[in-house]
Amino acid sequence: MPGVMEAVDGVVGGGMGCSRDARGRRTIPAERRVEATRTLESAGFRVIQPPLMVIRCAEMGFDEHEREARAMYDARVPREMDAKMFDFQREGVMYALRRGGRALIGDEMGLGKTVQACALLACYKDECPALILVPTSLREAWRNALQSWLDADDGDIAVVGAANEAKKLDEGRMYNIVPYSLCVKLKDRLRERRYKVIVADESHFLKDRRAQRTQAVMPLMKDGAASRVICLTGTPALSRPIELFSQLEALVPRVFFRLHDYGTRYCQGGAPFGMYTGCSRADELHVMISKLCMVRRLKRDVLKSLPPKQRTQQFLTVEKSCLGDVRRIKTQLDKLREAGGSEFEEKRLLNELFLASAKAKVNAVCDYLETLIDGSASEKFIFFAHHGVMLDAVSAFLEKKKCKHIRIDGSTPSAARGDLVNKFQRDDSTRIAVLSIKAAGMGLTLTAASTVIFGEMVWTPGDLIQAEDRAHRIGQASSVLVQYLHARDTIDEIIWQTIRRKLDTLGTVLNGQSGDHLEATTAGSTRRTSEETSPRSTKKQKLAVVDVTQRTLIEMFSSQATQKSSPAGEDPTTDDELFAELAARFESKKQNVGSS
Repeated sequence: MPGVMEAVDGVVGGGMGCSRDARGRRTIPAERRVEATRTLESAGFRVIQPPLMVIRCAEMGFDEHEREARAMYDARVPREMDAKMFDFQREGVMYALRRGGRALIGDEMGLGKTVQACALLACYKDECPALILVPTSLREAWRNALQSWLDADDGDIAVVGAANEAKKLDEGRMYNIVPYSLCVKLKDRLRERRYKVIVADESHFLKDRRAQRTQAVMPLMKDGAASRVICLTGTPALSRPIELFSQLEALVPRVFFRLHDYGTRYCQGGAPFGMYTGCSRADELHVMISKLCMVRRLKRDVLKSLPPKQRTQQFLTVEKSCLGDVRRIKTQLDKLREAGGSEFEEKRLLNELFLASAKAKVNAVCDYLETLIDGSASEKFIFFAHHGVMLDAVSAFLEKKKCKHIRIDGSTPSAARGDLVNKFQRDDSTRIAVLSIKAAGMGLTLTAASTVIFGEMVWTPGDLIQAEDRAHRIGQASSVLVQYLHARDTIDEIIWQTIRRKLDTLGTVLNGQSGDHLEATTAGSTRRTSEETSPRSTKKQKLAVVDVTQRTLIEMFSSQATQKSSPAGEDPTTDDELFAELAARFESKKQNVGSS
């Protein structure tokens, strides 16, 4: 073999730009492939050519589109939006523009795939109406994102929730949100609309090319139907290449058009049993798709750009049939307030509304969790709730889904908590921690997760901050993403405003100024801090609120905390004592303000 390779070097050596890596492999520039083949064959070598898809990939170039892409970005992405994006998000948008608006944005969860898609929708606004395909649980989240990022109003957005609402697609709305679950029933109507711009969120929903859903969607996305196709997924399934084929076929049909060729080269030739479930030449496939259509960043790649903690408000779609008790109690509450009823009766109704809202949200919360779990094969999550009905429903859902988890609530013995925490921290297959906000919001370290999800909120902001910080502590190597699952027309709206007001008051007392609040982020985005960007107009500010007062709490905890040994799973800092001290200082300063 060495003699053969020396002979190859003699034929296609330095003159053709041939290079050699540490393993002795030779690389020839793609543009010299034909010349090198002829030279080698003339020297008596038999040259085996790579498959056509590899050749076409090597021949494709995108650098010539740089100027056009930059001009489009500068002219069409709203300046206010651009100011709130990170550099890596801008790079993701530019990557897609250079590829003619046909790309897979495969960033890890929490890096703002949605805002990049919204920027691309702004770039291709002249080609809209756009079709936005989403999991059922993300319909409201997308409505909110379009309103927040693109200043769209209700007249611009059609959200189809059932087959009998398909007529909304005929109204000429700019953005048409359709769940994957309806694509089969609506496939003929969707084809008739001939959408030129399509966004497929959580596009791994299309991984099974034999599924009816995939077969209904693929004809809409292929080149010749839609001009621009943006796929969003945090799990591009690189370890199971066959699950990528349908998306690649839709995005780059000139390269990926033969399943057999793809499966033979990248799926172990169909082994076993011709099912294409294996994986081979993964490095080559990654290089190809990174050049052709996929941009993917992990948190660790962009960690310096991210804040230590991000909060988002994730809007859920709650079916009207689940809101009966919520509406009844809200009506009673409104009547009581109009009549000037007793404070005791108002609190009683609020407690009823609190529980009714939890019951109404259960199905929507479980649907959203299913989307997260299916969208990541290994990521861990912490889930917080207040009511037993929510904790029970989520635990039952995880059992049914065979998803390993731990649960800590008021009934969990103190002696068992350390073992449960160790299991979550050390066992990779234990992915979810289901926790009570009150019973497990303090004293536990769960840094194996960098995503914290609140199925419910409580009235005390300090309890929420403490719960968030089960992941956001010493030992956390990643930026922590906190999601509050919010259902409109429930008690969530009342609690959210109450929390904002309390945090603003706390900021005034501790810092001597109000308006210290929160950086706002909408679901699916990553936003710069308020010091770096100017605030958005309040006209359309349907955004989550994150109070900078939180920093005061964290800094106080950090500066006063003492490191000491503690039982496994317990927090090394004395959070309980510090928070009690903070509360006492707050009450003292509040009294002083009141008397001055």
